[in-house]
Amino acid sequence: MKLLSVIVAFAGAVAGFEGLKLQNPFDLEPLQGGEPVPGESPFTLCDSDVPRLLDIDYINIDPNPPEKGKNLTIEAAGMLKKQVDEGAFVEVDVRYGYIRLVNEKFDLCEQIEHVDMECPLEEGPQTIKKVVELPNEVPPGRYLVNARAFTKDEELITCLSATVDFPYAF
Repeated sequence: MKLLSVIVAFAGAVAGFEGLKLQNPFDLEPLQGGEPVPGESPFTLCDSDVPRLLDIDYINIDPNPPEKGKNLTIEAAGMLKKQVDEGAFVEVDVRYGYIRLVNEKFDLCEQIEHVDMECPLEEGPQTIKKVVELPNEVPPGRYLVNARAFTKDEELITCLSATVDFPYAF
């Protein structure tokens, strides 16, 4: 379910633009690793050489790629190797071109409440399905999302990156 909070943070970050800061244009790379996540989505696993608590079976998004002004359906499944308790967090970095939109740490347990879940998250199989409305006002361009989720003891739950392009309308 950590996966869900990361995905929810991704969708929420695209939908809400806050904390604008100029960013170094040469620092627009996904986090290292780049191993594709199974399924139909733009997500890749980052930090793939680091042990993680969540093995992701798949992430599917529909439509893929996301389209502004349409509902985005997110389905995912994975295996959580250890219970995750209060105090877990997710670090999210969202960039739009050269502009950093979000660079924050979120309480994971608070975020998963938005998808009808709660902490502690039990060890074992995890599945999610969530529909998120993407606003028409999403500016066209390339968005880079990096998210790392950790337990309260800073064990890596998962690390995901995605690049999403919202095309210009002519």
